[in-house]
Amino acid sequence: MTRLGTWSFAFVFAIASGPLAAAAAHPEVLVVYNATSADSVAVARYYAAKRQIPSTNLCAISPPATDIISLPAYTDSVKAPVQACLNAVGANSILYIVFSYLTPYALSGAPPYTAAVDSYVADIWDAYQPRPWTYGPTHVHGYYGDSQNQGNVYASFQPLAAYRASPNAALIYSVWRLDGATAAVATGLVDLAMEAEGQGGPSGQGCFDLQYGPAASQPDWGVNSGDWDIHAAAVLLGQAGIPVTEDDHSQEFGTAPAPLSCPDTAFYTGWYSYNNYNNAFTWQPGAIGWHLDSASALNPRGGANWSANALLSGITVTTGSVAEPFLQGLVRPAGTFRNLLAGAAVGDAFLRNTRWLKWDILYIGDPLYRPFAGGRPPFNPPPVAKGLWLSPAELVGGATATGTVIVSSPAPPGGFVFSLSSADPGTVSLPPTVKIPAGRNYASFGITTSPVAQAVPVVVTATASGVTLSNTLGADPLLGQLWSASANSSAGVPVAVTVILNGPAPAGGARIALSSSNPLLAAAPPSVTVPAGAYGTTFAVSTQPVGTQAQVTITATYAGAAQQWSLALLPAISQVGLGNTPVRAGQGNGVSVLLATPAPPGGATVHFASSNPGVVAVPATLVIPQGSTYGAVQFTPAAGSTGKSIQLAIWYGGDVQMLSFGIE
Repeated sequence: MTRLGTWSFAFVFAIASGPLAAAAAHPEVLVVYNATSADSVAVARYYAAKRQIPSTNLCAISPPATDIISLPAYTDSVKAPVQACLNAVGANSILYIVFSYLTPYALSGAPPYTAAVDSYVADIWDAYQPRPWTYGPTHVHGYYGDSQNQGNVYASFQPLAAYRASPNAALIYSVWRLDGATAAVATGLVDLAMEAEGQGGPSGQGCFDLQYGPAASQPDWGVNSGDWDIHAAAVLLGQAGIPVTEDDHSQEFGTAPAPLSCPDTAFYTGWYSYNNYNNAFTWQPGAIGWHLDSASALNPRGGANWSANALLSGITVTTGSVAEPFLQGLVRPAGTFRNLLAGAAVGDAFLRNTRWLKWDILYIGDPLYRPFAGGRPPFNPPPVAKGLWLSPAELVGGATATGTVIVSSPAPPGGFVFSLSSADPGTVSLPPTVKIPAGRNYASFGITTSPVAQAVPVVVTATASGVTLSNTLGADPLLGQLWSASANSSAGVPVAVTVILNGPAPAGGARIALSSSNPLLAAAPPSVTVPAGAYGTTFAVSTQPVGTQAQVTITATYAGAAQQWSLALLPAISQVGLGNTPVRAGQGNGVSVLLATPAPPGGATVHFASSNPGVVAVPATLVIPQGSTYGAVQFTPAAGSTGKSIQLAIWYGGDVQMLSFGIE
């Protein structure tokens, strides 16, 4: 149910062109619009008028596209003008940057994946991460507040303004967009947020959709951490008195045996179908929800993805990813909802529960929206709860960690003693007990781990007087994975492969042994060394041309751990064909060539020969430009050649294709 109503852009311009209130309500917002789009301008002005944002805080850009742009185009047409606008109004005075409808949302060529424009703008001064990630994020931004759901411990909420005012805080922003299939959907996000604020928050239920069964039966680790986050969000909303439906079938809401619908939906998180939306929700004004999948906001204006369809169906706030973000890169549900229940605006809560910037995440909606402005009991302020905190909760085996036991009230005279145990003492070693001194409500203890050859989740437990606290510590091998931008090669073109570590290489570097399942076709160097302190390095796999497809596996080993990467070797020419059939004497025609993989630097030189050059003469060579896979040459059969049969030989990179035809 959309509840967007009807309106006209004439009305929008009338509102926007009138005087704003004498005292601007929200000078902390910068609104970015596409100056080449009347719809984008109208949505920006509508938002500024509704939220009393100064007209000086409207920032024009003129991007070359409204959806996906290159990294250089981002630098010139988005980053530079937005930086200028920030400087004009005071970069430190802005907390939220809001992109209007029809502004670009994705970056191509931002290593190592496609990235979100908004996530780059969040770190527009490069204060957190100076350059694109080389292999993937290695550290969280300073405003991120961690949650450990199994341990029942959450970072205290801190407004973005308070973080930014703290010493040495990075100058980052919470970046949002008013977007969707139409301008009406985009402006409706503002109207729905303000309607919900007027009624004290969205009314209705929360629906939460797990994937792997009851969360409590699994360690809070790997893919199960997604279930734990969703389950904990349901628990927190239930504690606030909000009706909750939690489903732990692998099927999603809308598909039996999961519930077929979620009526009166005010809150939602769930997973996992890829690039899909089940129309099972009746979104209430102010509804907040998102889906954990790798293509959840592939195109926020259309297509099959969850975010675009939820926006069309009337959701008020959502988030998603424009490309593979890893589960850890998505907005975390439990911490986000906990912050909202404590009275946070969505602009603060979502950023505080997103680990990385310069990555793949979009936030869609009005960042000023506060569903529970005064907080909702018992989260105003949140109570101290019993829990077990691990710092860090994931590490490279052989490193140390710290555990902290927390209780809800100070320990009595004589203290409070907890017995400690590890589900795998050979991997994770603990002291036998830890004592909370009298008058305090927490105590810490040391944790040692052993090197591991594969990732191992270990449940750590603290028990005392009927109280049992558990959490999961993950131990990883230092060797993480092998990664390449391409899983294919042809024509003997080498392939760049990156070995990625789960932590920094030790002093002296990490020497990674390499091998190939077929070194005659694809050969890796015997080893590669990741320099001390680095998280990875790249090496080349040389390949040989093949006449038929072949699969080769490259294996990396280090300290007993092994990782593999599969490479498909393809015949160099994927397809050849005639421009027109039938081929007629005296009429122009052509031969098209499609390569199996893009042409390498310097281009791909394709050779041609005709069985009868006097009848059909073709150029001796064709150069297909670097990065392209397609090329064509022209020919004209000689007049009077009707009835002749011709064979053309076409070869490149060790692959020969024959094209036979008769002339009519």
